[in-house]
Amino acid sequence: MTHSWKLPVIGICVTVSADPSVKISKDVRRTFGFRDLQPGALLKAAVRTQGQLGVTIKVIRVVSVRKEALSKMEHNHEYGQQEAAREGYPHLSGKEFVNCFCKKYKVVPSTPVTRIEFTDV
Repeated sequence: MTHSWKLPVIGICVTVSADPSVKISKDVRRTFGFRDLQPGALLKAAVRTQGQLGVTIKVIRVVSVRKEALSKMEHNHEYGQQEAAREGYPHLSGKEFVNCFCKKYKVVPSTPVTRIEFTDV
């Protein structure tokens, strides 16, 4: 059995209670790094606020990991809309999500990122 305090942490930007019975409203996270992450891996989902340490809200299991350019969400409208919603932003189009992501991380849409799909454990 893997002890949760030994698991790697991934920041999950969500607005939820710290109550473990609350379901995370997203199941995809785009990030940099995590190159060696494999499906089936367990991670601690942590919510971080500015100036504070991350608060672990639950353990999640990786379903899939792949590299893809952000621009894929811009060029395929339906895919972009679905992925923005899965990232926790159902009110944004794929293009709007990419614009926000690029502005926050100071990258361009052709930048490859790691797309991590996960589920609750």
